[in-house]
Amino acid sequence: MNGLGWLEMNDRSWLARRDPRLKLAWLAVLSLASVLIESREGLYLLFAVALLVAICLRLTARTWIVIGAILTTTAWGTVFSQALFFIGDRSTPHITLIAPRTVGTFEFSGLQLWRDGAMFGLLQSLRLLAVTLAGLSVCLSTGPQRLLAALVAVRVPMAVSFMAIAALRFLPTIVGEWATVRRSCRLRGYRPQPWRAPWKTASMEMALLAPVVAASLRRAATLATSLASRGFDATRPRTTYPALRMTSADLTLFLVLVAMAVALSTLKSFHWLAVARYVCLSGFEPFYDWISRWL
Repeated sequence: MNGLGWLEMNDRSWLARRDPRLKLAWLAVLSLASVLIESREGLYLLFAVALLVAICLRLTARTWIVIGAILTTTAWGTVFSQALFFIGDRSTPHITLIAPRTVGTFEFSGLQLWRDGAMFGLLQSLRLLAVTLAGLSVCLSTGPQRLLAALVAVRVPMAVSFMAIAALRFLPTIVGEWATVRRSCRLRGYRPQPWRAPWKTASMEMALLAPVVAASLRRAATLATSLASRGFDATRPRTTYPALRMTSADLTLFLVLVAMAVALSTLKSFHWLAVARYVCLSGFEPFYDWISRWL
């Protein structure tokens, strides 16, 4: 099991053997691409690349079920919000939840789910899904200790790096404690009824967080005491074992990722300048059309 607890890490895959700094570079480049790419084809390609890398981890069926649930929840939230609050070119609403009506001088435009908004949200969710897959690929192929060493190696402050890894490490513990508290309440007769008694259910669910927060505070105090007793000092340099070392393959892939990031930023800048009419070179129309299609 990896640091996420409820996801199984594959430490024998090809990606797991790569230098963690290379994985951070891969995550950074894909995040940059998810921001710069706007075309439909480009977003499809971006998601496909992230999915291909995740498939190469050779994860178990149980892990893929959890990842699928995470991706589905992420996509559903984006699709539903865009379908409900879409402000672009609207066609006939797909579903009308509340019909438009007039109350005195107030005109209520109604509440509809727009099909155009849902399709737009589905397309835009590919950005989030690609970054989520890339982040999970890094976490599921890298142990917390190696990830901490990589963050420190790329000049992230030690205090920030340790805080991030500690949060990642204790996340499954917090989820497990919340599940235990909820299971205990159900054994005592608690039954959530979000449709019949929404406010009562919501208040009860919020009350379930109190023991989880209390346990988290106690754990944080214990961790702080443990670090202080061991002489932990975030301002002093630390050594790692085994030491981080890039192989020739890792270095080659790292340079390829850097070149891709530079090329993507340059091409997108040319596209923005061409759209703004600042730079419009004759004879480069096919080049601009290619950028518009894929970026």
